[in-house]
Amino acid sequence: MAHSSLRTRILVMTALPAFLAALVIGGYTLVHRVLEVRADTAHRQQLIIESYAARLAALGDADQAAYEPLLRALLEEPDVRAASLLDNPSGWQSHAGPRLRPVQEAESLEGGDRRLVTDSSWQLVRALPGQRNRLLTVEFSRQGQYIEILEAVLTMIAVVAVLVLVAVVPAVRFAKRLTQPVDTLVDTVRRVRDGDLSPPPPAGAQGELKELEDALGNMVAALDEAQAELQQNVDQATQDLRETLETIEIQNIELDMARKEALKASQIKSEFLANMSHEIRTPLNGIIGFTRLLERSTLSPRQQDYLGTIRKSAESLLSIINDILDFSKIEAGKLSLEHIPLDLHDIIEDVQTMLAPMAQEKGLEQAAIIYSDVPTGLLGDPLRIRQVLTNLVSNAIKFTERGSVVVRAMLEEERGAEAVVKITITDTGNGLSPDLQKNLFNAFTQVDQSARRREGGTGLGLAICKRLVEGMGGEIGIDSTSGRGSTFWFTVRAERDGGGEPEAAPAALNGLSVTLVEANEHARLALYHMLSGWRMAVTELQALEQLHGHLETGTLASTDYYLLAAPASLPDPSPLTPLVERLLDTTGKPVIVLTAHADALSGQLSGHAEHCRVLGKPPTRRRLRDGLLELGGLAEPACAGAAAGGAVLHARVLVVDDHPGNLKLARVFLEEMGVDVVPCASGEEALTAFSRGTFDLVFMDVQMPGMDGLETTRQMREREGEGLRTPIIALTAHALESERRSLLAAGMDDYLSKPITEGQLRHTLERWTRSDGAECEPASEEAPPAPEPEPDTTDQVVDEALGKQRAGGREHLARDMFSMLLASLEQDAPGINALSESNNRDALLERVHKLHGACRYCGTPRLERAARELEEGLKTDVDDDRLEHLVATLLAEIESVRQYGQAARL
Repeated sequence: MAHSSLRTRILVMTALPAFLAALVIGGYTLVHRVLEVRADTAHRQQLIIESYAARLAALGDADQAAYEPLLRALLEEPDVRAASLLDNPSGWQSHAGPRLRPVQEAESLEGGDRRLVTDSSWQLVRALPGQRNRLLTVEFSRQGQYIEILEAVLTMIAVVAVLVLVAVVPAVRFAKRLTQPVDTLVDTVRRVRDGDLSPPPPAGAQGELKELEDALGNMVAALDEAQAELQQNVDQATQDLRETLETIEIQNIELDMARKEALKASQIKSEFLANMSHEIRTPLNGIIGFTRLLERSTLSPRQQDYLGTIRKSAESLLSIINDILDFSKIEAGKLSLEHIPLDLHDIIEDVQTMLAPMAQEKGLEQAAIIYSDVPTGLLGDPLRIRQVLTNLVSNAIKFTERGSVVVRAMLEEERGAEAVVKITITDTGNGLSPDLQKNLFNAFTQVDQSARRREGGTGLGLAICKRLVEGMGGEIGIDSTSGRGSTFWFTVRAERDGGGEPEAAPAALNGLSVTLVEANEHARLALYHMLSGWRMAVTELQALEQLHGHLETGTLASTDYYLLAAPASLPDPSPLTPLVERLLDTTGKPVIVLTAHADALSGQLSGHAEHCRVLGKPPTRRRLRDGLLELGGLAEPACAGAAAGGAVLHARVLVVDDHPGNLKLARVFLEEMGVDVVPCASGEEALTAFSRGTFDLVFMDVQMPGMDGLETTRQMREREGEGLRTPIIALTAHALESERRSLLAAGMDDYLSKPITEGQLRHTLERWTRSDGAECEPASEEAPPAPEPEPDTTDQVVDEALGKQRAGGREHLARDMFSMLLASLEQDAPGINALSESNNRDALLERVHKLHGACRYCGTPRLERAARELEEGLKTDVDDDRLEHLVATLLAEIESVRQYGQAARL
């Protein structure tokens, strides 16, 4: 009905009421007629049987034959089918007509009569008046009644049809008069839609439709006028567009010329930056290098101070130049990223060690917390990762007056061969407000202008970091609250290095115990991760005063090593000397001291060198590992002839540089390594020396007057021919991608960016030259036995056999480690619960990770599993409901282990 036409709706609305009315009236009449027919039929049949019963009774006791004429006469009555008279005393029966039909139902009537119902008739039974023993049965057919009812139904249908027809005929005429104008108007609208704006034909409408017709005609006329005006405007706009296109074509020619000039200017700017970088770095190379050499000589304190100022100023200037050059390369899209193997642990430790003097001057604690799931071997650009990390850590140290700077590395995501590592740098400085954080990563922006005047800088560091991190596929950001410190973070997305083997933990330290004394919580946690990663049993003391108290009371637990860390804020380490000497005399165990003033304390403890080592803070894995192995007498024998300060390099090297200072500096560095150096100040001189002898390596300056480094290299390669190829290393102050390609194309093998250092030279020599000396033989030909597989005991609270196996078969060590775990659980349970309630996920992760590490060296499989699941949940940022469940599970396992420990004591 919703989609029917107007004509259909009019017809339905007109015919439907008439049809319904006729149907109701006719139905009522039909029902009344049917009832009337039934009543008349019953009354007529009753009169017939009464009449003939009286006539039969009037015959009296006549014989049976006397009744038959009346019965045959009865068959002539309407609807009578058969008749029968029964005399009960004598048993005779007289019948006329067909045989009576079988009775299906019987009912009693008034006066003692009975009605018998068959399938298609009625049988009325009545006794003759005055003769109760004689019964008259008359069977009446229903066909007459059915015919009268059918006549009534047909009559009603005819009447209804006539009424509907009478209502529909005017409705059809009315609908035609109404819809014909509408159809005409619809046709007009379609012609307008198709673009025909000619005057519409008359529709012959009346009333409101007439008004609609007039309005439609006015609209068509208005559209016709508007189209004519639009066409005129289009013609005018087309003419204007032609003129504009001619103007744009002229401008495009001018812009193309300007673009070519801009590209030429950009190329000139890049060359200018490269040349200026070289020209500035060349004298800086001499200044910094000779400053470092001069610092080794005997100078007065004032001279040392002046010299330190010169070196710092030169390094600051070099840092500014590096920032400007890096930013220019990034803006020009010419910064290339390496895809080489790297060790993230080494990068973080190198940055911490490099910036340690800056932190020690301000008395700041440094810590590097590297979680055990962080992969060591990755493929990426170590130089750029180190650059980002150095910038962020140095900024944290600059803007922190007291407290600590903590670097954390954790595995955030792992997808097949790709790993995403998140590195955070947290300081205890003043923090930043949300408004200051908005522009923090913009170029030439420093949020604290007073700090800019005090610390210097260009404001490019964080902008460069953002570009570098995004170029490596990572993200960078800051979480900070004013007055509560800041946490800078960035992610490193890199592939795992499938070809490199991770550095194995020293097997000699497995199962040994160490007492760690460190007041700073973060530094203590970093050392704990490092030591526990070597499977050492760690006992923690939170202050040197606790160690002193244990010495006074004689309650110091037995251990294999003592690791003492002096606070970074301690200006003079001399008060540690008596404590260390007493510890050595009392226990006789090796002692390693970590302090920011390693040189001064080392001199004071020189008499105990056999059992004591003094290392600088923060310690690296290799220095701490070597110290533990040497003091414990567990170090493998070194190669014969190896010097303490590094192996002597027997090589003949040609150094080419037009700058006398750089040439002399490189010569001094190389000669101190035992290298035979032939210096040359020009390309021509280098070719002469190269023709007269053979060299293991050539260091070649790129930009020189006359014959530059590229041309000199080409001629050297031509003179070599197809014989032995001598490695040629470029010394350049600007290593843009285009220049790097040209260096390799000219025949060079590698390059070093100025200013060069002793470490760079030694690394390059070791990489490109080969020694014929004998290699160190291993201390033993036998390979270490493979570790036994651990039994599946994940359903046990404590498995002593598993604990003994993890302790290397040392039963007493297994007991000690379990006792230390029980002691730590007394503090871990309330601490974890408090951190969970305060929703401090970062601190909770550190606490749980530490507990997980302790469980891995004890036979507590269920506790270990609960700690591992909670740690993984914290790292993957599970929802609060899941976290609450994991915390509850861990606390329940802690209580189970504690109850086991209490029962064992009893």
